[in-house]
Amino acid sequence: MRIHNFYIENPIGDAENITVSDVDLRHQLIDVFRLNVGSQIMLLDNTGYQFLSEIISYTKRDLTLGIVSKTKNEWLPRVEARLFQSIIKKDKFEWVLEKGTELGVSHFVPILAARSEKKKINLERAEKIIKEASEQSGRGTMPTIVAAATLDNALSDCGANFFVFDKSGEKLSSDDLSSDSPVSLFIGPEGGWSESEIALFRKSGAKIRTLGELTLRSETAAISALALILL
Repeated sequence: MRIHNFYIENPIGDAENITVSDVDLRHQLIDVFRLNVGSQIMLLDNTGYQFLSEIISYTKRDLTLGIVSKTKNEWLPRVEARLFQSIIKKDKFEWVLEKGTELGVSHFVPILAARSEKKKINLERAEKIIKEASEQSGRGTMPTIVAAATLDNALSDCGANFFVFDKSGEKLSSDDLSSDSPVSLFIGPEGGWSESEIALFRKSGAKIRTLGELTLRSETAAISALALILL
């Protein structure tokens, strides 16, 4: 039987038993998955460890679990990748969050680009999507996400090794893909980056690259670039 993964907020440490006061988690385990006393789950506490746990008891509001074993979660990304994703339509942006989390993104920064169709995101919902994707994929730590940023602010916080994907760029090289240094990836909105944004990127020292001859949707470009860098 598959052991399901669940993130909890508080670090578990070396505790032998824990009580989790989380109505949503209780509902998910008992009412949705139909688990019961004696059922086992894998708890993740965002510290890089995983805890095989057994349900000891539950009420309408909380659960008491016994920690069966504590092991280091062995998953690590090939490189630390930060995705600076221009804000696009809600369902497509959320898809990027989900798949980016599964691929191993460490940090998401929504970008207010000149051609962004939307100008804000629901940060609480975004965090929920990231949490669920982290549970599904079994990663030991969750990526972080911040409120939407302007391009100027994003460039001040992206580090020295950053790529901008645009049709005007060069093809990705083997050197681009072989580095194990932290990397930031900038993905434009539908319609692409504006000329002034590309000029700003060039002035900032960005490595401007293309993903090929075909015109990709923003969400396709994001996942394609992440797969090339991370896998």
